[in-house]
Amino acid sequence: MVLKRLLPVCLCLLLTSCSNAFVYNQLDWLIPWYMGDYVNLTRDQKKSLKQELQPLLQWHREEELQSYLIILEGIESDLDQPVDSAVIKAWTDELLVAYTRLEERSLDLAFTLGEQMSDAQLADFMGELYEEQADLEEEYLGRTDAEFREQTFENFEDGLKSFMGKLQPEQKQLLQEAAADMHRFDEAWLQQRRKWLAQTEELLEREPGWQQRARDILDQRESHQSEEYVAANVHNEQVIYQVLAAVIDSRNDKQDRRVRKELGGFKRDLNKLIAREKS
Repeated sequence: MVLKRLLPVCLCLLLTSCSNAFVYNQLDWLIPWYMGDYVNLTRDQKKSLKQELQPLLQWHREEELQSYLIILEGIESDLDQPVDSAVIKAWTDELLVAYTRLEERSLDLAFTLGEQMSDAQLADFMGELYEEQADLEEEYLGRTDAEFREQTFENFEDGLKSFMGKLQPEQKQLLQEAAADMHRFDEAWLQQRRKWLAQTEELLEREPGWQQRARDILDQRESHQSEEYVAANVHNEQVIYQVLAAVIDSRNDKQDRRVRKELGGFKRDLNKLIAREKS
């Protein structure tokens, strides 16, 4: 549904672009521009979306930026002590709470956009989503187990290198072992995604009460996950928490300086945005 496409846009941009104050302050045109990749918005729709975005962005600047700063400060403090999987899970849980807050606040904006679109626009939107689904199935289901493990290792390595810098051989070995321990659930995830597409298509008929049904689907999404999906996800989360803790806790002095420099950069950008909002 429109809201399911718009929410990740808002969340990803608002949560990650805080490291670049210029980008953050251009969200009122970046989000409509992104939506143009999925549906051709009219000039009036783009104008309306930018207007509707303002209360959300104002709330985010006034209330959420400070909470992100607190999370970063907590991570910095945790790095002064040994890091284990429980610490990594705590960081993740804090970010998930922030994600959920923003998701909930974005719903009305997504509903407004969904109400304004024509049937033809929504049909084009669904066509783009089904095409995306086909591309994902081709990309992921065609992988061998060896390819899955290699791509998983590369994802681990790229993510950690961006914060820690060059990894040591023993750290890469930890990532290789973790990648080998990950359970594949490509098919289960894609099946879940196809079910979501079917729900989306039904909701976009926009029968009376569709907004509340959309809220119910979001609230109940975990209860509709298959046992295979849940089991694989729980296992993989534990593997990820453990390997991230092991690699971060094994960082050398140079890597530690790099991590703290990255966190410091995020904090400076957040403080600049907070100060600008108060001025």
